[in-house]
Amino acid sequence: MKAGRYLVGLLSLCSAERSLANITGSDLQNFNATTNGLDFVTVQSSETLGPGIFNLGLFANYAVNTLPRYEDADGRSSSIDDSVVAADFNVGVGLTSFLDIGISFPHVVYQTVDFEGSRGQFGDKGLTEVRGNAKLRLLGDRSGGVAFISSVNVNVTKNNPYVGEDPNPIFNFELAADTTIGPVAIGANVGYRLRDPGKPIEGFPIEPLKDQYLGSLAASYLFTSIDTKLIFEVFSAFPVEETKTVTARQASATEALLGLKYDATSELALHAGAGTELDNGTSSADWRIYTGVNYTFGFKQEEEIVRPVQQKRRKRIRPLPPPPKFIEAAPDPGPQEPAGEGDEVFVLRGVNFAFDSASRVLPGTRDILTDFAEHMKKVGYDRILIEGHTDSVGSEPYNLNLGQQRAATIRDYLVQKLGFDGTKIEVRSYGETVPVADNGNYQGRQINRRVVFRITYPH
Repeated sequence: MKAGRYLVGLLSLCSAERSLANITGSDLQNFNATTNGLDFVTVQSSETLGPGIFNLGLFANYAVNTLPRYEDADGRSSSIDDSVVAADFNVGVGLTSFLDIGISFPHVVYQTVDFEGSRGQFGDKGLTEVRGNAKLRLLGDRSGGVAFISSVNVNVTKNNPYVGEDPNPIFNFELAADTTIGPVAIGANVGYRLRDPGKPIEGFPIEPLKDQYLGSLAASYLFTSIDTKLIFEVFSAFPVEETKTVTARQASATEALLGLKYDATSELALHAGAGTELDNGTSSADWRIYTGVNYTFGFKQEEEIVRPVQQKRRKRIRPLPPPPKFIEAAPDPGPQEPAGEGDEVFVLRGVNFAFDSASRVLPGTRDILTDFAEHMKKVGYDRILIEGHTDSVGSEPYNLNLGQQRAATIRDYLVQKLGFDGTKIEVRSYGETVPVADNGNYQGRQINRRVVFRITYPH
């Protein structure tokens, strides 16, 4: 029965062991990029994709010494020589401001096995499982919070002794917490993997795995001058209870990785990095390298409205006018603008300028500016300060000039098309220097590309 001990078609890269957070456990490789592409690589933050925003991800990793060897007392030995190339295609989409979903299709692309004896290896190339997930944000904002994550793994690999014969789907339940302080972001995931394995497969010297605890930590630093994040992660899985063969293959697994995420444009992010095992768990790579790409876009922009986000009253000022009708529909006032000049602040959101553009604004701008003009003419004003703000993609001098051009474009439209008094309008640019959201992801950059109106009313 020696031939029966060879795992035929096993060790799916993303088989039933994948959790949404990252770790896969000891029957597969542990690298698992998130479907929403936000903040880290494999560790989840609490942030969700905004409504109507899609993320497409393609990641590949090359891992050395991950295949299990059943004859070794500790599950593997230093003499093992094997490698696996895997690729994951991910799709994520935001449904609401606090809920997103995703699906992953992991594949085995290539493998080499240069050792003899009873071992596990993939029987063929191709799809190994289908993985679905959902994230519900419980509390917090774009600077941090807490989210609940659930995911399901449907194994399609035949003769996989780690899940058994005719296994039920595996369910993962996790909490993700994170916080952002300036350019630094810190995140942690804890969870539980609920396994309902099938019967042991005859001829294999192992029992199907049982439930597992999950845990991970992540930290990143955003270098805005080069539009790049440095990311460090540690992810682990531990068995809740032993199986008959746990000693032979170490069901626990812990890995660490260090990587870079480069924002080539506001929509396109490129990833590269390397990782290594922190213990000798089965399927923990001696070392791995990975590369990937996330492309994020939105079919549906945020509500096309001008939003008041701050009011500042001075002594003896007459009561501020009520907000215009188009503001009352705002479902979310957005991030708070820093204190500054004026009695009231309005922000153009959802109709922000397109990336790298000073003259092209997203649909709806003319209608919004017309409504804004009617409101200003009705209540009166002494002075309007228009501030131009950009995201961090590009050099600081470039963005400072871009912000100035954008603010000037809005002023010219108000004066030339809507009859405003140009002597009462001042234009100022802050470029990328006053962000109100995370420049490290697509939707944060979209929020930072904004025009701010600071209004001074007659006294």
